[in-house]
Amino acid sequence: MELKKQTIVSASNRVSLWLILLILVVGSFFSALIPPLQSPDEADHIKRAYLLSKGTIILDAPEGQSSGGMIDSGLAAYFTAYAVLPSKQDRKLSADEIDSAKSIKWTGIKEFSPAPGTGFYFPIIYMPQAMGLALGERLGLSIDTSYHLARFMVIGSIALLLLAAFKAYPVNPLTIALLLIPMSVFQFSSASLDGVSTALATFSVAIFLRIANEKTNAHPWLFYALTLSVALVATSRAHLLPLLALVLVASFYIQKKKFFYVSAFALFFVLAWTVIASKTTVGFSGRVGASTASVAWFYIAHPLAFFDVLIATLSNNDVIRFYRESFLGVLGWLDTRFSAEAYKFLFICTILIGLFSVSVKNLKTEWVARLVILISAFASILLIFFALLVTWNRHPASLIEGVQGRYFLVPMIMVAYAISGGGLKLYEGGFRKIAFLLLILLGAFTIFSTSRLLIERYYLAIEQPEQISVVMRPSVVLAKNEPITLFMSKGHEKNLQPLKRIGIMFGTYIRKNPGNAELRLATSDGHPLTIPFSLPDLADNQYKYIELDSMPYSSGQIFHLTGGGISTWEAHEEKGSVATCLVLEYTNGTTRYTRGCPRP
Repeated sequence: MELKKQTIVSASNRVSLWLILLILVVGSFFSALIPPLQSPDEADHIKRAYLLSKGTIILDAPEGQSSGGMIDSGLAAYFTAYAVLPSKQDRKLSADEIDSAKSIKWTGIKEFSPAPGTGFYFPIIYMPQAMGLALGERLGLSIDTSYHLARFMVIGSIALLLLAAFKAYPVNPLTIALLLIPMSVFQFSSASLDGVSTALATFSVAIFLRIANEKTNAHPWLFYALTLSVALVATSRAHLLPLLALVLVASFYIQKKKFFYVSAFALFFVLAWTVIASKTTVGFSGRVGASTASVAWFYIAHPLAFFDVLIATLSNNDVIRFYRESFLGVLGWLDTRFSAEAYKFLFICTILIGLFSVSVKNLKTEWVARLVILISAFASILLIFFALLVTWNRHPASLIEGVQGRYFLVPMIMVAYAISGGGLKLYEGGFRKIAFLLLILLGAFTIFSTSRLLIERYYLAIEQPEQISVVMRPSVVLAKNEPITLFMSKGHEKNLQPLKRIGIMFGTYIRKNPGNAELRLATSDGHPLTIPFSLPDLADNQYKYIELDSMPYSSGQIFHLTGGGISTWEAHEEKGSVATCLVLEYTNGTTRYTRGCPRP
């Protein structure tokens, strides 16, 4: 009998390892597929992580501005590069746009950028993203590589936390299903906060149930791990404050006085941070019409008013449908939807897995712990509506706007553990085996349907783009009365930015040309810059780089001083437009190349 039990445990551990490997592989796949910064408010989360890497705990709030901090100008340019996609379903990424974004470097120049929505979060939870960004900056990597390094750190952290959770306490099929739905996979593959906070919350619930089973025999590290993870989650997700009940109940299970003190300290820390963050974060009072504290106090003093608004919200069929769809997967900035048939399949499959996950085994010994988790889950759901009501809706409100289905993921994972318990392994018994087969079906559907949807959303144009033929030709040869005009690209002319350096592709006709020339640039308002250079220093069909003075130059010419015999290379389109082969390096870290010309 003991041997059989060990065999089941060993098999369960192997399944857990395979599940974690699946999360790593699927997360990495979707991370490569999803364009940067396409999770809601992801740019603000990256700002918060970057500021943490610089030691910032509380955001600044300059006079007349929302809370934020000083970020690298290259990082700000990276945000701008991908800001063209959100809420524009027909907007696709071109190869030139992707290449341009990949070229952005860290500049070392700081500029203030607001991120008020993240000011309420205790920033240590951003440690994976902060480590990735800091490592990329320290190694001199591009911002794009640093960003993807941050994503990888997030995926790795999620995998480790879930592995620890599954090993601490048997995972149930419904929890796995909730982690495999498209919305979860999409968020886990981004660099936002959802993935790490969800994994930490799952770890907290698993550790709590482990303590509830072992009681006074539980190892002290379990309680400390539970307290730390709950403190991090509760200070970054206000609606998960009810998780603090798990810490308090766990201290009763262990029955050691010092753990009561630890749980009291955790409660004090979470409440203290909540007050500090509310007092120091600036940014939403204009939208709400009053301070968060005053609106919150109103509904605390008038609870019936809160429930009136809540009932009105939950009575709206369109709102309920949106909650269901955005829980299962409305991707991107709520602009990438599946078909109605896909939502129906995902919903039915998840419900069936949930029904086959229910277990009453060990209910006599676990009912208190499972009830605590269930009550905490429902309290968390109420807090979701309350938090959005006091921070996002104009007071007084008739409906609670701003709630998204993905906010209910952690409470539903808590419900999954509450109705399943730990009496059965992941695929033990007939019902669990059926649920396991449905999990495979759900996972396959998520991978194939989500990848197809993302490719259509971000990369496939509705119509075949017009093919433009580009031919490279040399300019006129530089001579005493024949200057060479630099034709700037249309992309540069539309978005003039301060230039740090310019690269010009010269043709020397396979010879060393004697003499000197000078580059004359001008801004749109007439500011001039003249830079002489030596013709013998030029290499045939290579770019000559010239340092500039950080002004937004819009035109330029090359004038003869002595000697001559050189040309610049130009890209001629079939419709007649001409652009000189240039490499434009901007002060914000962006680099622009002329289409149709060789890359250096």
